[in-house]
Amino acid sequence: MSMWKKIKQLIIPQSDETEKDDSDLEFVTFQTREPIDVLFTRHFVTGGGHFFYCENEREALENLKEIIDHEQIDEIICFDEKLKSLLNRLNVKQKNVFSSQSDFALIECEYLVAFDGSIMLSSHQTNGRKQEDLPSNVIVYACPGQLVSNISEALQRLKSTKNDNIPTNITSIRGKNLHNVDSSSNAKNIYLLLVEQV
Repeated sequence: MSMWKKIKQLIIPQSDETEKDDSDLEFVTFQTREPIDVLFTRHFVTGGGHFFYCENEREALENLKEIIDHEQIDEIICFDEKLKSLLNRLNVKQKNVFSSQSDFALIECEYLVAFDGSIMLSSHQTNGRKQEDLPSNVIVYACPGQLVSNISEALQRLKSTKNDNIPTNITSIRGKNLHNVDSSSNAKNIYLLLVEQV
């Protein structure tokens, strides 16, 4: 009996069927059958992220207000005009420069990576600043269309959708509990508002 047949018998016990030849050996793959949104959410929350599903902008505004009240936020760093309008509706002070006095930033993202629950950012969201310049608390505004399986898919989509304006400083942030990266500059306290109708 060949080595492969012995291994197969250990992994998949044989019934009374006659032995098959080696060409019938089936290799086990570790691909998941979970939907991409479920996979991302599970990894994101396990990594320490705070997930808020919002059906529309009104729900996003309600959840944003809840976060601001819970964290007692006085001022938020924000560069995006659409997000600034949300903060204006909540009467929240904003800064468009990074400051040691501001503990929170409200930003959009490039992609949500299901493989590890990380969030891909670029200079388009950080106003050209580096990841370590971001405050330790980040609120991310995103939509389901930004979900991707892995970093490779994210980079391919970034290249194809922004071929004339490819951003710089492409990086990822993740929750503090993911892979025990608490001391890493990309480990953040992240609130994600996933908005169905943007």
